[in-house]
Amino acid sequence: MEFKKISVELFENEGIKLKNFLIAIADIRNSISVKKFEGGNESKSDFYIFTVEMDVLKEFVVKLSKSDLKIVSQEEINNKLKSTIKSNSAYNSAVNQDLSPAELKAIKRIKTIEDFIKDGEYKVLLDIIKDIRLEQNKRNRAETALPVAVKRAIDINYEEGLQSKRRAFVSLEELTEIATNSQLKNLRLNHILENAGYKAIEICINYNDFADELIKIGNNIKMPNIISVRAIIKFAEITLKDDRNFNPEFEADIVFAIKNTNLRWLNIAYDSVNRELSDEEKTFFEKFMSFIKFKKLGN
Repeated sequence: MEFKKISVELFENEGIKLKNFLIAIADIRNSISVKKFEGGNESKSDFYIFTVEMDVLKEFVVKLSKSDLKIVSQEEINNKLKSTIKSNSAYNSAVNQDLSPAELKAIKRIKTIEDFIKDGEYKVLLDIIKDIRLEQNKRNRAETALPVAVKRAIDINYEEGLQSKRRAFVSLEELTEIATNSQLKNLRLNHILENAGYKAIEICINYNDFADELIKIGNNIKMPNIISVRAIIKFAEITLKDDRNFNPEFEADIVFAIKNTNLRWLNIAYDSVNRELSDEEKTFFEKFMSFIKFKKLGN
């Protein structure tokens, strides 16, 4: 599958532009991934790099042109990032370039397992675990430390996500990545994956205009089933009055839900976890499903 990368620069007072743009591309969001790079205090701007599948590229570009977001080149991003990042290896990592084997080896040698835990750098630990060139003792220690590092990464992203709406977008991406990480799942860290999912839900309910993000969590088939279901339950608690009416302030989120909810997946997820739910939670879930089915009939 072919992709195209398109980058935009977002200044401090333009958060609403990004939010509106993400709403505009909601119908093609599954064909797009986005990564944020913080530009540093001096630039007072951040960069968002969208990786877009070619079959939705035309629609993406049309909607982007209407958003008034500033499109920038990778070279412009690199130049601004380089002025704020001192370490060459850190810079290469930040701009999504591959580190040389020597640089990666140096990072692993200089930083200790304790450093990776403190900074929540679980991805580095995952890399250490599978790096057969390293001493077995270090790989074993990395595997032992991994759960603590993942928990630290969850805490860091959760705390930052609650600090500002601007940061919350990135925190949601990071928490979602943890909650759906197949390597962590293979290591049987399911309870930690669920914790990341619950923190993502909490960030969503902290901001009124993030309700649509709960639908995205609910639709994500890589999420733990209980997280998908409880995201939908929270959406119902926030937006619905009953199984026919919704709170007017959430009209845009309701429109998104009607158009995008994957009812089939949610039914499968619900059947697998309904014994873990309270009667009240079951009522909210059933209310939501009934409401969406009713609206999809054109009511």
